[in-house]
Amino acid sequence: MYCTAEFQKAGIGVFPMSAGTHVGKGDWVAQRLIHNGMGVSYDIDGTDYERLEHGEFFVHPGEVICHWPLTWHEVTEYQGKPLQTIWCELGGPAVPEIASLFGVTRQAPVVRPARPEEVYSLFKEIVAGFHSRALFHPGHFLQRLCRVAELCSEGAGKTGVARRTPETLVQRAIRICETGMLSFPTVAELTKQLGVSQSTLLNACRRELRISAVELIVRIKLQKAKELLRTTDHKLSHIAEACGFHSLSHFIHSFREAECQTPGAWRQSTRSARGKKSRGVRDGSKLPRLVN
Repeated sequence: MYCTAEFQKAGIGVFPMSAGTHVGKGDWVAQRLIHNGMGVSYDIDGTDYERLEHGEFFVHPGEVICHWPLTWHEVTEYQGKPLQTIWCELGGPAVPEIASLFGVTRQAPVVRPARPEEVYSLFKEIVAGFHSRALFHPGHFLQRLCRVAELCSEGAGKTGVARRTPETLVQRAIRICETGMLSFPTVAELTKQLGVSQSTLLNACRRELRISAVELIVRIKLQKAKELLRTTDHKLSHIAEACGFHSLSHFIHSFREAECQTPGAWRQSTRSARGKKSRGVRDGSKLPRLVN
């Protein structure tokens, strides 16, 4: 473990407050407050979608993001893929100035470090040192933190800082619904996650898509249903339940309104079209015949 008193005794301006790993399930949408320290996180797998005060950012595998003290951030496991990260939270009088060593700013907090594999290894050693029963000298932590900062700064100098992707309210709503895999919020639940009123979401949907918020959710449900119809042999009743429809009749009615045919007919026509395409490719191919 690292002893904070040893850092303070030596007059060191930064020390680890916490450290660990996160393994998600693909449906994580949450708001978090970075309290007194600065968070430094390395993305191992999956894509982290971050909505911060200064913009919206993707954090891809092999990238590092820094969060400043007393800031809120909305984090989403993008497109339903489980997110894996390893992180540590820094404290001390040198925070948040220490962030400049990583080559990042509040406006561009994401960086792809040089040699990401080494950065990952250094993070693992920091986390192991933080949770170990043995007492580690402050130099154990500082040596690894400074090396991570050096590699991040080197990467920022070569490739520039993070990509920034603006997102409208409707796009945020779609992302939250899609991230939930086969779990769909009601309009009230969705607006609560978005932090807006139902009328605000309704006006945004009317303005951007010319539909209501209810219709938006139904469209996303139908998109998921079509994916299941196309790729599985599940019964229509199971698909209706999985995609959040109140009943099979409600599912069929909604599907017919959108596609002008029943789900069963749509599945059959889609598979017939795929079968013809496959036969056409196979019949027209000139692959040599294998002989035993």
